[in-house]
Amino acid sequence: MVLKSQSDYECPQCKTLWLPYAKGLHCPHCNRSVPDGEVTQILVEALESARFNKRLYGRFDLEFWITRLLGDRYLAWGFKALQVAESQPNTPPRAVALAALMDIDLEECAPMREPILEFLSVLVEKYREAIALAPADWAKMPEPEKPFFGRKIIED
Repeated sequence: MVLKSQSDYECPQCKTLWLPYAKGLHCPHCNRSVPDGEVTQILVEALESARFNKRLYGRFDLEFWITRLLGDRYLAWGFKALQVAESQPNTPPRAVALAALMDIDLEECAPMREPILEFLSVLVEKYREAIALAPADWAKMPEPEKPFFGRKIIED
């Protein structure tokens, strides 16, 4: 089980597919100012999904990640950045984002390189804030005890 994204967005003016993740952003293609009501919850979704994956599976990135919405692609990219952030805790967020971006195939959305880089940088900052506040929330849950199938042990 995974937590998928509910975020999808298309600029009403130029039809560019991207996710405004904070107030005050502009469309990376046509420079249209994004009204506050159009800001997506992709940062919250990314952190919730990453925390869920980390607690349940012990890692952010999963092998079987199917994208339904654009937000799912952002989550997958974000997981790569968080994996780098976890292994390099002293690296600045933008450098972490750039390292993750190098591992992502953005051929079809090359014009979106800078907005995605900015999203990943902000996500890394938010992750570091969240883990500093509650590190136990990001720890893998203990494995359940395996049932004993075999001889019944009788204690005296």
